[in-house]
Order: sequence, then C-alpha cells, then structure tokens
Amino acid sequence: MKNKSLSVLSLTLALLLLFCSCGGGSNNSFTPIQPHEEIKAEPRIFYKSALTGLPVEDEEAQNRRPVAVMINNIKKALPQYGISKAGIVFEALAEGGITRLLAVFDDISGISQIGTIRSARPYYLDFAQSVDAVYVHIGGSPEAYSQIKSRGMDSYDLIEGRYNAMYWRDKDRIKQSGYEHSVFTSGDRIMERIESDGVRMTRGSSYGKAFNFSEDAEYEGTDATKITAVFSSYKTGTYTYDKANGLYRIGQYGTSHIDALSGVQIAFKNIFILRMNSYVIKGDTAGRLRFDSVGSGTGTYFVNGTATEITWKRASSSAPFKFYTADGNELPVVPGDNYVAIVPLDASVTVTGDTPESVPVQ
Repeated sequence: MKNKSLSVLSLTLALLLLFCSCGGGSNNSFTPIQPHEEIKAEPRIFYKSALTGLPVEDEEAQNRRPVAVMINNIKKALPQYGISKAGIVFEALAEGGITRLLAVFDDISGISQIGTIRSARPYYLDFAQSVDAVYVHIGGSPEAYSQIKSRGMDSYDLIEGRYNAMYWRDKDRIKQSGYEHSVFTSGDRIMERIESDGVRMTRGSSYGKAFNFSEDAEYEGTDATKITAVFSSYKTGTYTYDKANGLYRIGQYGTSHIDALSGVQIAFKNIFILRMNSYVIKGDTAGRLRFDSVGSGTGTYFVNGTATEITWKRASSSAPFKFYTADGNELPVVPGDNYVAIVPLDASVTVTGDTPESVPVQ
C-alpha cells in the first residue's frame, strides 16, 4: 500500500513539472527550430585577356588597351628583347626582303627591356589598329607619317625630342650594329608617359576579343609538326611543334629565335600564316611595300600539331581581323599566345607532319 502511494505521488510530481515547464510565463519557454535558409553562392566571374583568351586578374585587365611596339628583325640587330612577353606578334616584310615585328603587349608594365625599335609602315599601323593598340615606333616612312596623322592614332614616335625619356640607346649596339639599330625602351617608361598624357587605356567598345577563343576548340586536321615559310630570299621562318608543352618554337636565319630578356627560344600556342597581296609602291626609290590588309584572303591556322585552312576578312584599316573555316563558320581559336606571319601571295609555305612527307600549303 505504501509503494502504491509513492507511485501515485511520483506521477503527480512529474505531471506538475511538465505543466510548469510548458507554461506561458516560464523563462524556459520552448522555441521551435527553424529550417536553415539556403545560402546561394555568388557565381564566380572568370576574366579573360582579349589578346590571348587566357585568364587575367580582373575586369580592368580584361578591358585593358594593348600597346604595340615596332621591333627590328634584321640579322645584325639581334638578339631582341621582350618579345616573348607579347600576346600577339605580327611579322611582315619591309623593303629589301627584311621583316619587322609588331609585338603587341596585353600588359607592358614591368617589362624591363624591349627592342630594338624601328620605324613605322602603313600596314603595321593596320595591324596595331586591328587590336586597338597604342603604337610605339621610332621614325617612319612618309606614307606612315601621313596616315598616323589622318587616322588620329595614339602613337609615340621616339625620334621626337619630347619623348627622349621613353627610350635609351645601347652603346654596344651602336658599335656592333649601327646607330639606327640601338634603341630600347621599357614597359614602365612607356606607361609613365601614357599615364602622364592621359591616353585612353580602356579598349574601344567596337573591339572585342582579337580571336574567337574557345576552351572547347579541338583540331584533328592535317599533321603539322614543322612549318617553313619563305618570306624572301633573306628571311625564312620555321615553326616547330613541341608536343611536351603544346607550343610552336620559332626559328629564323637557320637557328632558334631567341628573346635575350628571357634567354630562351620564343614559342607560341597559335600560329597563323596569312597570305596577303603586296607590291612595291610606285615611284618609291627605297622599294617600300604596300599590303592589302583590307578585304579578304586565305591562310592556315596551326595549333596542337595540326593545320587548318582558313579565310581572313577585314572591313577597314582600323577593323579587327576575322577568321573563318572552309565551311564559313568563325574559326574557334585555342586560348594562348599568337604569332601571325603575313606572307606574299606566292610565298612558299611547306608543312611536315609526323611522316617525312612535306606538303605545300596553298
């Protein structure tokens, strides 16, 4: 009987405690747990270079206006400095069978030495304007000077005294190669002057990517492990595919094309060889050339050890180049640095694959 009384008492106490704990006036009131709200992560934005399609740090870098520098390529003016830092290199004939390079830099600041620098020609202005670049040169042909002015280009002619701080002459080069082959500049010297002048450094709204870059671009075309392009009796270029790093190593004058700044052979992901009508300007006693860079023409795109026949088109002297495949679609280009060789219509261009057979490219 005693045990039964204790059980009833215990049950009563338990019910009382439960009632008190649920009372509205208690400090220990129960709060239901709410389900967690879904937190959505902000989508990550990937910024890409307009010249190479490769990642850059931010939107400002993605929209940065490039700087293009005329580079000497005559034998006695070698080696060059800084060209391996370029996102695009254009090469074309100048008078006398020699070629010159137009090195286009995505971000030129911090490059300690660039050169040697040479004079302007009208078609190099075309190449610079095709990517909306600020143009740097020393001297120029009469026609180039006239067109720089008429086009209203942002350009720096280092021959003008007001730009003395933008360059220096190397004393050893003066002795070895001559006064005209001795001019160097640096990225910081160029940018200091550009910033001081307040020159626009955001790419124009009509200029998108230099190429139709595609991460998914794949090519299984004609084998192309070595390309030989004859610009003239003076200059032949070679482009040899290095499968280990997926780049084409550049050669000229029977040896490797070296950038003395890096100390290594220059190499590029994409090689474009474009055929373009060219001719000596009538009455020009120096034998200067014109290139028909407006309109259309044929060429070949080389990447990953393959060759693809293409067509190039350009609407005006200031318009970007556009590239198309044989079926008329815009050419997808693998992201990377680019070497664009402009050769005459009748230039000899041969391609060798993994087999020893050499195939001429029309």
